[in-house]
Amino acid sequence: MSASRRTPAAQVRSSLLHAARRILEADGPAGLTVRAVASAAGVAPMGVYNHFDGKDGLLSAAVNDGFAEFGRAIAAADSDPTERLLAAGRAYRAFAVANPTLYSLMFGGQCEPDSVVADAAFTALVDIVQYGQVGGVIRDGDPAALAMQIWSCVHGATSLELTSAMAPGAVMTENYENVIALIARGVAP
Repeated sequence: MSASRRTPAAQVRSSLLHAARRILEADGPAGLTVRAVASAAGVAPMGVYNHFDGKDGLLSAAVNDGFAEFGRAIAAADSDPTERLLAAGRAYRAFAVANPTLYSLMFGGQCEPDSVVADAAFTALVDIVQYGQVGGVIRDGDPAALAMQIWSCVHGATSLELTSAMAPGAVMTENYENVIALIARGVAP
C-alpha cells in the first residue's frame, strides 16, 4: 500500500492563485467561483476556504499578487535614465493589456489591496523618477509628486485603450508611445 502524499500548502496556494487569475481574465469577476477555481487548480473547494477564507479572500489575494507582479514589471533597470522611464511606461501598458480584468480590479476600487504591496508598485516609479533626477533627465522637485503625475498620464492612456474609448482611427501602440514621449519631455529639466 502506498502512502498518499499531500501537496505542500504553498503549492496549493500558488495553484489556486494562478487558476483564479486565468478565470478572471477568461470569464471576468462573475466567473470567479470557489468551485471553478478549485476545479481549475485541481484541489477540493475547501482548499479555497483553507487558504483564502473564501472567494473574497481569493479575489483580494489575486489583486495583491497582481500588484506585486505589476511592481516588478515597472521597476525598469535600464542604466540610461530616459530609457528607464520609457521602459517602465511600456511595462505599465504591457501588464494592463495582458491582464485587463485584473488591472481593472486593481485600480477600480472594488477590491482593497494590501497597502504595502500596492505602495511598493508606486515606490518603483518614485525610484525611477529619483534615478532620472540624479541623471539630469527629470527636473528637480518632489519625486513622489512627479511620479503621481506620470502615473496619472499612463493610467489615463491605458484606461482609454482598455475601455476602447480612443478616438476613431487611433493606433493604440503609436498613441501610447507618443504619450510616454510626451511625459519624458514634460518632466525634463
